[in-house]
Amino acid sequence: MTTEATFRPIKGDARDWNRGREDGVRVLTQDDQAEISGLLMGHKVAKVDGEHLLLDSGVTIKAIGHDGGCACSAGCYDLSVLNGVDNIITRVEYDYHPEGDDWEPGEKPGHPDDPKDKWTGFYRVFVFAENQQINLMQFDGSDGNGYYGTGFELLVREVS
Repeated sequence: MTTEATFRPIKGDARDWNRGREDGVRVLTQDDQAEISGLLMGHKVAKVDGEHLLLDSGVTIKAIGHDGGCACSAGCYDLSVLNGVDNIITRVEYDYHPEGDDWEPGEKPGHPDDPKDKWTGFYRVFVFAENQQINLMQFDGSDGNGYYGTGFELLVREVS
């Protein structure tokens, strides 16, 4: 059986995991860099499907931007990039630049929904394969006032 034949999407999102978690699925966040690197190193991305990656090891990863859960966009990050990798991943790097209430004294802050102001931030996960740097995944958004959270969640289903 091929790796692609084992692909099953992961249902739900990280906020659902307080009730009815799918067996064998764990949640990683932007803070779990060592675990994320361990999943990716030494593997290829066999399939990209919507917000899912299927590694050649059979591991399925669902990439979800953080949802601040309020009517404004504070704390909301959207998945904007998700790429495959045809060669073995040899290195993983992280480029995190969340944005929020970090304006200079005397500056008037913008609004998180305005992409031209400095509230727009990002979380990027870069991988290296065959001496090429690849933006594997990117999440764009804003922390806003910082109350509603930041970052991203990865739902990971190991091979059973």
